[in-house]
Amino acid sequence: MKLLSDLPNNARYAIMVEPLWAVFGGAVLFYAPLYMKELGLNEVQMGIVNTTNMLVNFIFFLLASSITNKLGRRRTTFIFDMISWGIPMIVWALAQNFWYFFIAGIINGVVKVVAVSWYCLIAEDAENNKRSKIFGAIYVINSATGLFTLLSGIFVNKYGVVDTLRILYIAGAVSMVSMFILRNYLVKETKPGIELMKKHSNLTLFQGLREYFLIIPLIGKRKNLIIMTIIFILTNINLSFNFYQVIFLNEKLGFGKDIVALTPGVTAVVNIIFYLFFIPRLNKYMEEKKLTAALIICSLGSLILILMPQKSIFFLVLTFGILAVGNLCANTYRDSVYMNNLGEHEKADLYSAVQTITSLACIPAGYLAGLAYSLNPAAPFIIVVVLFITSAFLSTLLDTKKSQKLEL
Repeated sequence: MKLLSDLPNNARYAIMVEPLWAVFGGAVLFYAPLYMKELGLNEVQMGIVNTTNMLVNFIFFLLASSITNKLGRRRTTFIFDMISWGIPMIVWALAQNFWYFFIAGIINGVVKVVAVSWYCLIAEDAENNKRSKIFGAIYVINSATGLFTLLSGIFVNKYGVVDTLRILYIAGAVSMVSMFILRNYLVKETKPGIELMKKHSNLTLFQGLREYFLIIPLIGKRKNLIIMTIIFILTNINLSFNFYQVIFLNEKLGFGKDIVALTPGVTAVVNIIFYLFFIPRLNKYMEEKKLTAALIICSLGSLILILMPQKSIFFLVLTFGILAVGNLCANTYRDSVYMNNLGEHEKADLYSAVQTITSLACIPAGYLAGLAYSLNPAAPFIIVVVLFITSAFLSTLLDTKKSQKLEL
């Protein structure tokens, strides 16, 4: 693929096989709230499931760096992807009540080991100016599968949420496992990964964990890392509150499930167009400035969502078009700015550290989001607007005049 020809092999191969995960992953994650609702869970129970998942996230983020450095980026990604997606997809397919989702959420929480190893696998051997392209491509692929989610909406409308989702979960399990095997065959261990595997070969997991705890305080020595960590926390908290978007559109704004299914389609089309034709034109601007603009756009889209008239398809398309651009740029430049501020051999340790801090801060968010929605359906999205505005303000404080890269 000519578009990806300037990227290192690991990043290129990871991008090429990503659709095998994203096609089904996007659909089942989008319909998950409705699926849970149909099987009898209320908003507070959904919040408990999400909070439990975040608690497990926190535990495995603590271990992620030690595991990744000992086993290597490639092997860690393969093993923990198989566990965290292959098993839960089957459990979700067979779900009957709250406890199925609770157990699947615990197993899926292991995925946060991959959140560290996979990012290192695709980013470590890449040049700084290529990382935004890598993260942008991954984000676009995941959102582009919204077109499949739109198609799934036809079957949801005809056969119901539960029957359709059970089939999607099973098909998704097969597709994801195939993707993990293929990707593991194609990619190679990164250069920093090889060096760190040698360094950690004689260390036990807990000895590696001890070294990891010694690294965490170093985040506080760099202004940019402190600010970016707070932005990570706030934007991840927003994911918990935005979990109720689909239910809000269906129950409170009066959109049918078939119309709600338009939103990932709109997101997909807008993201593809923006990534191909507009992102390249933004290269002349500093990534920190682009991050600020993206967070402001996200807050605007979230505000329009709250104020949207009932059953207005025009405002539905407008809102999710704005959110598509904002989220694409926010995720792309947030991850790129953070990675570019880390030393080449410390990415696993420091990225794991910030994710650990983030997951700890997010543990109560799932429950609080469910509670907020049960009290007032608009409340979660008001909180989202406030957090996006706060994140945008913080991003203006990033130091762009000198390198903040941290080498230990």
